[in-house]
Amino acid sequence: MTRADAPYTDVSSLLAQHCRQFPTRVFIESIHQGTRITFAEADRACNRLAHVFAARGLRANDRVAILSENSLEAILIFYGVLRFGAAVNPINVEESSYNIRQILEDVRPKLVLVHRDFAAARPDVVRDAPGECIPFDDWGAADPAARELFGMVRAVPDAPFGPPVGGADDMGVVVFTSGTTERPKGVLISHAGFSAMVQEVAERFEIGPDDRVLEYRAYSWESPQLLAIGPALHRGCTLVLARKFSQSHFFDWLRDYRVTVAAGVPTVLQMLLARPLPVHKRDLPALRFMTSSSAPLARESHEAFEAQYGIRIVQGCGMSEAGFMAGNSPSWRKMGSIGRPMRFTTLAFVDGAGRPCPPGEEGEMVVSGRKLAAGYVAPHGEMTPIPHDAFPTGDMGYRDAEGFIFLTGRKKDLIIRGGVNISPMEVTNTLLEHPDVHDAATAGVPDPIYGEEVASFVVRRPGSTVDSEALREHCRKRLPDFKVPKVVLFVDAIPKTDRGKVAKGELLKAWERAQPSPRDAGALRAEVRGLRTED
Repeated sequence: MTRADAPYTDVSSLLAQHCRQFPTRVFIESIHQGTRITFAEADRACNRLAHVFAARGLRANDRVAILSENSLEAILIFYGVLRFGAAVNPINVEESSYNIRQILEDVRPKLVLVHRDFAAARPDVVRDAPGECIPFDDWGAADPAARELFGMVRAVPDAPFGPPVGGADDMGVVVFTSGTTERPKGVLISHAGFSAMVQEVAERFEIGPDDRVLEYRAYSWESPQLLAIGPALHRGCTLVLARKFSQSHFFDWLRDYRVTVAAGVPTVLQMLLARPLPVHKRDLPALRFMTSSSAPLARESHEAFEAQYGIRIVQGCGMSEAGFMAGNSPSWRKMGSIGRPMRFTTLAFVDGAGRPCPPGEEGEMVVSGRKLAAGYVAPHGEMTPIPHDAFPTGDMGYRDAEGFIFLTGRKKDLIIRGGVNISPMEVTNTLLEHPDVHDAATAGVPDPIYGEEVASFVVRRPGSTVDSEALREHCRKRLPDFKVPKVVLFVDAIPKTDRGKVAKGELLKAWERAQPSPRDAGALRAEVRGLRTED
């Protein structure tokens, strides 16, 4: 990616531009708070926040952590930090106190901005945090305290701050991801890299200034930042923000707030399918489509959702280190595909020797481009660089003749049975084709002969009594014998992480509990059936 490919406009200029063009247009609409802020109000507030940060001695590449649930104030601070030109580090407040302490220790923020509710709920985390801690309350509070962030904001001049202190290649956003490690992993993204990631997503999903984008996922995740929070500023559209997903209120939000684009993840789509509501696209005339990302979406679920609700699903795929790597568009999509490579992403599939795979041949997906994150957060706040020439994603898949990407599994999740690679996703998708299967997951489990064996975990549809042998027979008709699951365990729900990915560790624990032991076999079966999601 060259600079010409991704023209960089800083947040300060974007805010000023929208303030001139759309001064009264709503920038952020906070559903749960019943509050909103226009582009003109946001521009003034972010200028004042920049004055506050300057008074605290912040400079380019200094980090500002935010501890808050989804709120108008959190998004305003997010953009206030970027407008100033420092690096913003939003932290998921649903993380454990231990993990939040580890994140703060790694990031070494100069400022930690803490919502009053979090400070009251977990005072120990705030007390032990490095850097200066400043609490914040509601942006529109009538008489904010002088030592509270928005009290400070009101005390500074209502005047432009000046150019950002940080440039295009300075650090802009620090996001944390679970990735493949137990400890959250920090990813550092430059101002220009973050801008390019947002631009290509807004372009691919055809988001324009008249859109109203609904987001309910934690704003600390990179996916909401690129799909909803970022495009609201880059395109001058409205961000409709909810604190969390609510199945009972979701369709009301779509209707009442005239949402045109709604974020989605497979878990949410499955929830809406499991308990269908009498709603159809014709009841939501403003809605253009929903997205799906963060985890693979089974084709059966995709087709079932569109048949049930008449709402188009547009699927994409990304990772913290590379942003969205591929995506469909509303006007050109393929069912079962994560779409075509993004504009500023160079994407290829390679075999085990690193050789490029031709169309239709499976390999590991590698990406490159200057939009990739600059590096990982290392101990003591330093950075370990990320290579931009060929970053291995760990995703296995292939590209078709038209350039659409199809994923077949994760390299680290491959089941190696007697030296033969088996994709868990292939087995899972085969199970999902059975009419009695509501959800499923597949993992490799230890085997004394083959090294690993195929084990599948299935959630039956309500009222179904299908047994494991019937499902194995279903698989035999579609898969070679060595891919047919040796064991099928029935569970109440497939355990998922907070980002909708299958929690493989919990599946393996369930399998271990189901192994023969001196305990009563009936009790063991009850344990497996009682497996719950982490959500």
